[in-house]
Amino acid sequence: MFGALRSSLVPLLLVICAFHEAPAQGKTNKALTERTPNEARVERVLQSLSLRDKVGQLLLAYPQVSKEGPVEVGGVLFVGPTLRKIHAAKDRIRTAREHARVPPFFAVDIEGGSFNRLNRHPSLKDLPLAREMAELAESDVEAWGVRVGKAMREVGLNMNLAPVFDVASAGHMFRNGRSFSGDPEIVKKKATAFARGLARSGVAAIGKHFPGYGDLDSDSDHERATVDWDEQRVRTEASVFRAADPFLGGVMMSNVVYSKFGSKPAILEPSLVSLAHESGWITITDDVAIRALAEQIGAEREEVVRLAFLAGNDLILTTEPPDWSGGLDYFGILTRLAESDPRMAEQLNAAVRRVLRLKDRLGLLDGM
Repeated sequence: MFGALRSSLVPLLLVICAFHEAPAQGKTNKALTERTPNEARVERVLQSLSLRDKVGQLLLAYPQVSKEGPVEVGGVLFVGPTLRKIHAAKDRIRTAREHARVPPFFAVDIEGGSFNRLNRHPSLKDLPLAREMAELAESDVEAWGVRVGKAMREVGLNMNLAPVFDVASAGHMFRNGRSFSGDPEIVKKKATAFARGLARSGVAAIGKHFPGYGDLDSDSDHERATVDWDEQRVRTEASVFRAADPFLGGVMMSNVVYSKFGSKPAILEPSLVSLAHESGWITITDDVAIRALAEQIGAEREEVVRLAFLAGNDLILTTEPPDWSGGLDYFGILTRLAESDPRMAEQLNAAVRRVLRLKDRLGLLDGM
């Protein structure tokens, strides 16, 4: 899913984050499935935020370098070896909660098989690949979703960048087994069951890769991947995701170019981001730190971040620590953009509202 992490980042794998306390093991957290956002609270929190605070809510980033500084991002992303020592990660999450003014999302991608960042957790060592789960009964797939969600909550994680809703009978997603099936009905049932299990455990499921990867052979993390689907085909592929509503907290946009909608990857195309917003979901980019994206649009990496915001995305995902001196100045790029035009400031507010609504569904804003 993400671009390869630079080897120079390996020493930076210390988790600096915070966590809203998980429910007791074995209890069902009904916040996501049965709780609607408290709009008055969402608006109150929004109005209390400075411009920098608001910009921070749009970032889902690799754990920051500083151990003592405030956690200003909207979400902390766990990739690579950040979860190798589960107890250490759990302790860091709990003790670092005081560094965040607004409780962050703590995100990871746990799909199944080798695509499992929490494979050291004893209950998830045998988590099947999505293609293998497609052979199970829906109740069994949902049970795996519950198990994944409980393991995540036990550690302190509250957002899973999964399941995969791509319908693929061939190509990249088929070969690696990340797609449940080439049959859209099977994908609807099994991916929805997994998302439902996550939601029952109080974890926000993020479906990917919206509006659908299909049978493409290309790996969009490393090369340009293009389809010429018309609007009806795009909406048909997107309907597989919609089958999981209301169990999805949002969707991750794909890096595929849908040529009938424009020349840029979906994460940078406003019409495709708007299509996802029709269901009320938050939209998350794939990794904007990968150089392939900038190369595809013939621009600097800063422009990818700008275009991701202008397209209307709610969370901009990066595998660079937000305070890394060798990375982009994400706060600066987005702050300057929001200050450039009142319409940009309102777009920022709209995105932050969507982020805060999902956080409120998870119970993260309780007491604020």
